[in-house]
Amino acid sequence: MSNFKELRTQNVSHGVIASTFADDQPLIDLSSPALKMVNNFTQKTPIRAEYETTITEALKQVSAQQSDYILVTDEHQKLVGLVSSADLQSSKITIIAERLNTPRSEVSLHDIMTPISQLKGVSMQSLSYACIGDALQTMEHQGTMFLLVTAASNEICGLISARQIAKKLHIPLHITPIASSFSQVLESIEHPH
Repeated sequence: MSNFKELRTQNVSHGVIASTFADDQPLIDLSSPALKMVNNFTQKTPIRAEYETTITEALKQVSAQQSDYILVTDEHQKLVGLVSSADLQSSKITIIAERLNTPRSEVSLHDIMTPISQLKGVSMQSLSYACIGDALQTMEHQGTMFLLVTAASNEICGLISARQIAKKLHIPLHITPIASSFSQVLESIEHPH
């Protein structure tokens, strides 16, 4: 330890605990940079689960990590879809369980996920020139709650969540999902019994 020097110490017997102070971050609004709302996968690993994972198991993961979404992968860890935490708790699961003639507890992520083919993406470069309002407008126009973010190599490196924007900015959402198949239209219609 000869390479280090000893620090000068002081008497702390009359010391008091310092007051905490809020980090004075500027308020975020719709005109703030869109990059402020990107869940960057290179900075924080997103929750992932294989498509055969049950809804119950996925809900435990999402709740434990307080995430708005879970990325769905195949057996080779390739991204195949996405499920929102809201979908994991929605009546959509009961409808799908009835259609599949399976108990609700056995419905898997594969059964309720939004396939990657139906997800929309924007480049990180485009987002660097955009504001949060631009991203939200894009999601409203596309009828999607999420935008995947891509790097120059078309690698998916992040995600923007409409719910996260709404929660952070305390604004209502006006996103109506656009059905891309007849079965999705049927799922969205409530049948009277």
